[in-house]
Amino acid sequence: MQNQNCPEWHNGYPETMQKLKLYWNYLRRWSEITLFFICYDSTALSTPTGFSEPFLKALSKFDGAICVVSEKGDIPLQTFSPSQPNLVEEIVNWIKSKSNS
Repeated sequence: MQNQNCPEWHNGYPETMQKLKLYWNYLRRWSEITLFFICYDSTALSTPTGFSEPFLKALSKFDGAICVVSEKGDIPLQTFSPSQPNLVEEIVNWIKSKSNS
């Protein structure tokens, strides 16, 4: 998030999901544009390790435009398969649809 020029969390990095959720909500409240939270495994194009079930369940309780690039899990978030051939195009279409709603 900081690489995208989001302001820093007031106490360093959010170390827990609860603090990350507070930070995410803070960013959404003060942003003039729609923010997107896209989680992807850094090895998604080679050997994906996936996300833990507790992480995905906690993330699904966040509000806003959030998606996960991972093999489909049983979570109420938008998911994209890292192996789908048109991955970037599908994510861009999702972003466009969320921006217009």
